Amino acid sequence: MESKSEIGTLILIGTGFIVLLVLIVLFLAVFYQTYVMKMKRKEAELLLKTSLESEKQERKRIAADIHDGVSGDLNAIRNFLSVLYKTETSEEKKALYDDIKTGVEAAIENTRLVSYKLMPPLLETSGFLVALEDYFSRLNSKTTAKFFITTDLNAVDLSNEVSYELFRVIQELTTNMIKYGNISKCEIQILKDGLGYSICIADDGIPFNFKEMYVLSKGTGLKNISSRLKVIDAIFKQNQCVLGNEFVISVKK
Repeated sequence: MESKSEIGTLILIGTGFIVLLVLIVLFLAVFYQTYVMKMKRKEAELLLKTSLESEKQERKRIAADIHDGVSGDLNAIRNFLSVLYKTETSEEKKALYDDIKTGVEAAIENTRLVSYKLMPPLLETSGFLVALEDYFSRLNSKTTAKFFITTDLNAVDLSNEVSYELFRVIQELTTNMIKYGNISKCEIQILKDGLGYSICIADDGIPFNFKEMYVLSKGTGLKNISSRLKVIDAIFKQNQCVLGNEFVISVKK
């Protein structure tokens, strides 16, 4: 018959084994749950990335269709009106042709603007910085607010994917500034550091808290900004200002 000490030892060993087994089960459960959450997060990120890439390609296709199709047809109509104008002897009809031609030219300009908004051509051909300068030049010619870039860089070396998403973020921010911020000026400062680029966007408009507005907003603008920044793994923060707003985007090369 086993002694009490041997029985006590067996009980301790058994208890220890059970505790160890419970800990292993708990560890595996936590590990599995963490793994599942990680996989779901990766799936969500992949889905978001795929969705934004699909949107980009669709924008590109529609922009090309507008530029090559609609603009081409309108240009043909304008040229035909010019021929009619030159051969017409009636001043009344010539005035009518001239009015129609003016309307067609306005439509051509509008289609160019829509095509540009869908997919800025300079973004792929000339790079992020040139495309942004061109975009600001267009804003300055069409709004009372003044937009300008401050940088010592000749170019911003980013992939096409990062450049596109970053451009869309800035486009969304500046659109909100014009619509809601009542700004008179906006400055973008682009700096290069060891890891990538830092882009500071400052305006003198109505102050607002991005995080609070993100939660309260029923629109998609701010959520699109957050989604695009997440896809390119950029860091976004808002600095406190006495006047206006200041946002900083840090993106890796």
